[in-house]
Amino acid sequence: MRNRGFIIFIGLLFCSLITAAQVADTIRIGGQRAAQAETFYNEGISLFNRGDYQAALEKFNQAIAERSDFHQAYYNRGVVRAQLSNHNAALQDFNQAISNMPDFAMAYFARGRSREALGLDHDAMNDYSMAISRNSRMYLAYYYRGTLNFKQGLFVRAIEDFTAAINIRADFAYAYNDRGSAWHKTGNNQAAMADYQQAILLDNTLFFAYNNLGKLRFENGQYREAAESFSTALTLNPNYHHALANRAVVYKRMEKFDEAIKDINRVLELKPGNYQAYTIRGNIYYKMNDFEKAVADHTRSIETKPIFGIAWYNRGIAREMLRDPEGAEADWERASDLGVTRPEGK
Repeated sequence: MRNRGFIIFIGLLFCSLITAAQVADTIRIGGQRAAQAETFYNEGISLFNRGDYQAALEKFNQAIAERSDFHQAYYNRGVVRAQLSNHNAALQDFNQAISNMPDFAMAYFARGRSREALGLDHDAMNDYSMAISRNSRMYLAYYYRGTLNFKQGLFVRAIEDFTAAINIRADFAYAYNDRGSAWHKTGNNQAAMADYQQAILLDNTLFFAYNNLGKLRFENGQYREAAESFSTALTLNPNYHHALANRAVVYKRMEKFDEAIKDINRVLELKPGNYQAYTIRGNIYYKMNDFEKAVADHTRSIETKPIFGIAWYNRGIAREMLRDPEGAEADWERASDLGVTRPEGK
């Protein structure tokens, strides 16, 4: 999948704008106070669309003060509060919107987004399901429920949810990308490859989809094509450290050691102390027969993440090449304690 923070903001903003446009048309004037509430509400929508969230918040406050049963105003005030990262207050508004309008599907969905932001994944899952039960065409509810299923390791259920989202919105590039990752987890690399390619076809700016495609190509032994995919991801996002690390591994396999070192050094500039990057660079130095630097990097990895068994194992191999059998055996013993063992005959 991708960095989860990347879609959270987009999803909330996208949904709130669409819903605001829809619910504004349903308001009916029913007296002076109701008319004033509608005026405040519409002004709030306008301010929200301009990105003036604090002013929008005040307008929704005024609308609610005029009309306490104004479920659309509670909903949109909740959206503004969520936009301002005040998710606990947003939950109160979404709860009130649902209390006033129990079939308000978007309120369930938005409450799920805030609950997920607060780490309440189980409750968020229930909210997405409630939203779907009230509006079976809400593709974003299927999508986000799918991401939670993926997070919990329920990959078949995730595939079902991503597929439902795609069936409703055929150009949903994110859902193709994430379904590809779920297919990959189930071992269906052919389906994963097709979904990653479709995601890129629909949106060629999805740098993480190119990264995912590159990883799959690497696993298939298509090193040149994998390097090209990672390079495209980096053209779109030069600071995407995952693609830099992955390209470094590919370059190592292709014996382009200078390029590999350059990429992994850049990762460490972006992510100082990244224990996996130290181990990758240690492995590159090992392939370059610079065993002292390999030991030094694996040691840095161990210092940063003492339970990282691979670093212990690889340092043992480098120490063996430096004619330090006792050090090598000690490292391999520790690696074994951490679940990383030498293959038979080694």
